[in-house]
Amino acid sequence: MTSEAPSGSLVSVQSVNKHYGQLHVLQDINLDVRKGEVVVVIGPSGSGKSTLCRAINRLETIESGEIFIDGRKLPEEGSELARLRADVGMVFQSFNLFAHKTILENVTLGPIKVKGVDKKTAEKDAMALLERVGVSQQAPKLPAQLSGGQQQRVAIARALAMKPKVMLFDEPTSALDPEMINEVLDVMVELARDGMTMIVVTHEMGFARKAADRVVFMADGQIVEQASPEAFFTNPQSSRAKDFLSKLLTH
Repeated sequence: MTSEAPSGSLVSVQSVNKHYGQLHVLQDINLDVRKGEVVVVIGPSGSGKSTLCRAINRLETIESGEIFIDGRKLPEEGSELARLRADVGMVFQSFNLFAHKTILENVTLGPIKVKGVDKKTAEKDAMALLERVGVSQQAPKLPAQLSGGQQQRVAIARALAMKPKVMLFDEPTSALDPEMINEVLDVMVELARDGMTMIVVTHEMGFARKAADRVVFMADGQIVEQASPEAFFTNPQSSRAKDFLSKLLTH
């Protein structure tokens, strides 16, 4: 019998396990994300949030369980994995832009190389995306000439250029200065409003309240609870979540 993703879910994580040595960092994780849903994953450091995010893109291997993207099982490796990975946009803590390429080249590279889009079309699309994230004036510059907040917005545009079905964000604002955080979160809120399916690992509770359809709280490698932002922040069910939130509110 082959397992399959439940109908209507764009991302389906089923019974996923992962160890780092003795540490059981993902323990039997089950998570389904519907098309157009914004799921924000929060929890203390070391709870497995980033590992889960990276596993969905196979940047982390898993030991058991299955992951489906749009009904298709994520393979271990090879060209099929590359094809499915193109459906999954990823934005990291560090911006990972190519230092020696212009902003425009950074955004057009994937569509030209991976999807075979012609240069003129790729550039037109890229400029529209850079406009959308508010950095179109920076197109001819190199990444080092931009602020961290601008670079992260370029990284979002670069991921969007591949026309992904789902966007993964792994603590996208944690490397930014405080004054730059909101300019990136604002772009993400807009994406959410436009109906992009998103899985966001973040420490930004304001973003979780504003943009999430669902908050997933992880601790010690497990999903402890999940609820709407309203329910989670006003009435967490588990002692772990209550403890986590009380620490946030006292600082």
